[in-house]
Amino acid sequence: MRLPNLLDMGIAQVNPRDAEFIYYEADGHPNHLIGVYFFETSQHPAAEFTHAQAVEWVTARLGHNRMFTHRVQRTPLGLGHPYWVPDSDLDVRDHLRVTKIAEPGWAPFQKQLSELLTSHMDLSRPPWEMHFFTGIEGLDALPGRLTAVVLKSHHSGADGIAIRMLGEAIFSDTLRPRGFERKVPLLKGRLFARSVLEFPGRLFQFAKSIPRNRAAVRAADQAKAAGKWAEGLHESSGIRFNGKVSGSALVEPITLSGAEVRYVKNSVPGATVNDVLLAVVGCALARYLTEKGEEHQASLFSMVPRSMRKQEEWESANQLVSLSVDMHTKVEDPLERLALIAESARSEKTRTSHIEVRRMSTAVETLPPLIMRLLAYSRRLYDYNLDRPRYQHTMVSNIPLSVEGLTLNGAPGVAVLANQAPVHGDGLRHFMVAAVGGGLTLNVIADAAMMPDLGHYLELLRASFEELKEAANSRVLQSDSAEIAS
Repeated sequence: MRLPNLLDMGIAQVNPRDAEFIYYEADGHPNHLIGVYFFETSQHPAAEFTHAQAVEWVTARLGHNRMFTHRVQRTPLGLGHPYWVPDSDLDVRDHLRVTKIAEPGWAPFQKQLSELLTSHMDLSRPPWEMHFFTGIEGLDALPGRLTAVVLKSHHSGADGIAIRMLGEAIFSDTLRPRGFERKVPLLKGRLFARSVLEFPGRLFQFAKSIPRNRAAVRAADQAKAAGKWAEGLHESSGIRFNGKVSGSALVEPITLSGAEVRYVKNSVPGATVNDVLLAVVGCALARYLTEKGEEHQASLFSMVPRSMRKQEEWESANQLVSLSVDMHTKVEDPLERLALIAESARSEKTRTSHIEVRRMSTAVETLPPLIMRLLAYSRRLYDYNLDRPRYQHTMVSNIPLSVEGLTLNGAPGVAVLANQAPVHGDGLRHFMVAAVGGGLTLNVIADAAMMPDLGHYLELLRASFEELKEAANSRVLQSDSAEIAS
């Protein structure tokens, strides 16, 4: 029987990797990303939009991404993965808000941003929102008058790299209105017929993949036993940030000198900028817990997303794997700790680059939707008791976002922040992006109940970075002294 030609109607099935984020959307686990773009408007008042102007500006750019014009349509009975279908009822006005910030400082904007972070998205319509916050003033790191544009999108439609590319497209002079998309007749019936017809084939592919997946697991175990990489998953007790989140978040960034970060990086052969970030976070987090009388008896581990775009050619919007990196928080010497972190990170990159491990990661592509939904449901029953063993304690991500060259009606971009809501089991998240002038912005998002004193944690982060810089200086001085003596 010939299947309905849905592609000709602008309909495409959600990739299994992306569908996971739809299935796992639940209370305590919102699956959206937020990019915050700041534009300096003191000399460009035209960038302080009214709601009507914002609608006009966005409408001219809807064609840059399918996410703007398509919604998620689940299949009847859940026999197949959802589909991206054109939304003929799209009203841009429902996706936009313009808010004037009347009070100076970070706190008024942080309140708005926190609400956006912790509120779920409506997946019955195209999964995006744009919020324009005008009249922002009094930010220490960003003098002048600012407009902040918040792009909120569901993880099923894009990962961090895709958001970067989208930001570069929409904050430019390139206009791309949406194309004409007619309403699909008998949509649910067509999808039901297709999912029923494809269901036996999906089961066959799943059964056929089981021996191949088992062989990949055995081959990966053999590679690990042969010393190709060190075991990165270690059971450890949980910390306060591994419990259930409260639904309220605090957000605040700090800016680090890019030159100083690279100076520290260069003091340890083989280290990367991300390794320096892990060293800063690990030390600060360990001290925070100790101050609270909750010193962790073992080393703390971080989940680190890694883009696989240079390793694989996946068709999904999300092309990520997770590294589990030991932050070696029981090592006192800052540079020795950095060297060990770099070694652990390289080991995890070797593991996730290995062909058999990459084959294991493709298992999700053959997993039947019903099983994926069952796994998602089982996670909702998990109690997140801190007595249960954990493999990771926080999240640290280095996303190559930048505002270099981005504009909003002539206003230049001056800063960008990456954000993702705290979720059950992960109430503390760190995102680093590029800042204007070569700096690096570290944005920290914490569940408000788990860390009500975020400002103090930021001080610990700064102190941790200062210790790394002092250690790097001492190593340079020792090296210079040794050369003089010789």
